[in-house]
Amino acid sequence: LKATLQKSNNLPPEIISTIERELKLFYFNAFKRRSKNLLTLELIKECYNDQINFFIDQVLNLVSKYDNECKQKDVYTDLMIFKNHEGCNKKILEKLILFITDRYNCIEFSSTELKSLLLFED
Repeated sequence: LKATLQKSNNLPPEIISTIERELKLFYFNAFKRRSKNLLTLELIKECYNDQINFFIDQVLNLVSKYDNECKQKDVYTDLMIFKNHEGCNKKILEKLILFITDRYNCIEFSSTELKSLLLFED
C-alpha cells in the first residue's frame, strides 16, 4: 500500500504506515458488502483518508502535550480515549504505546494497564 499522506517530521514512518495500512483495511472490510463500483471505492478512500488525517493529528497532539508535561495518568487516559476511535485496533495502539514509552522515560505501563489498552473485541 502506498503512502497517501505527506509524512510528518514528528512521527516515525512506522507509526504513519501502520495507521495508514490498518485504517485502509478497516474501511475496505467495513464496505465489503457494498457493490464494487467506482463510487464505493471513492467513498472508502474518502473515509480512510479523513480517518488517517484525524489519527495522525491526534497522535501529534498527544506528543505535543507530553512534550510539555509528561504525566503517567494523563497518558493512560488519553490512550483509552484514543482506543475508542473508529478504526483503532491492537496493531495501531501497540505501535503508539511503543513510540510513547521509547520517547518518554517517565512513562511505564503496568501489565493491567497494557492488558486493558490492548484488549479489543474481535
